[in-house]
Amino acid sequence: MFGFRKLLKQIASQLEKLDTALDAWFQAGARSTNELSDGLKELRNATNRHDMAIEDLLDSWEELQQEQQKEKQALAAALTEAADRERRQATERENALLRLSMAAYDQLNALRRTAEALGATDWEGQLRLAESKLNEASLPAGFLVIHESGVPVDYRTHEVIEVQATENPEREHTVAEVHACGYSYMGKILRKAKISAYRVEIGQKDSEDNGCERKEYEHDYRN
Repeated sequence: MFGFRKLLKQIASQLEKLDTALDAWFQAGARSTNELSDGLKELRNATNRHDMAIEDLLDSWEELQQEQQKEKQALAAALTEAADRERRQATERENALLRLSMAAYDQLNALRRTAEALGATDWEGQLRLAESKLNEASLPAGFLVIHESGVPVDYRTHEVIEVQATENPEREHTVAEVHACGYSYMGKILRKAKISAYRVEIGQKDSEDNGCERKEYEHDYRN
């Protein structure tokens, strides 16, 4: 009987120790769980802060991209405007030079015609020198003066304002005289040359018939 009680005490003692151990284990587990929960909360907070930082960074990057795009557009617009302005200025300079060149040749041609009308042959040397100097000037590339006589009439470059009769068939439809120079630039006619053109007269008729023939010639040239 005494042995049985001793055994019961030993069992009760072991159960008490087991209970104490279980309490300690559960308490440790609770602490670990709390620590784990706290860690998870901190990790979650850190993740949220990180996400917010990334969003702020992305917003800043997007704003920077937009600013850079605006700057690029402004620069492109400024360059386009500068290029357009330079083209306009170049065109204005080119047109001014063309007008000056045409005026200079017109004046030279007027002086030559005046000298011929006055019979001032001593002017010819000076006129040739002036023309040579003008030809050496910085004229726009592609600028051409239409001033040759004896060449076939070309209605693209010549305006016939007078018809001269000739009995030489080889002179038919050729330039007899240039009254005013014509000009072209880069293949574009700026002004046609005003000319007299030869037309062969066939036969001698009375004055009335000759007058009709002259009108017909002039009509043919001018149409």
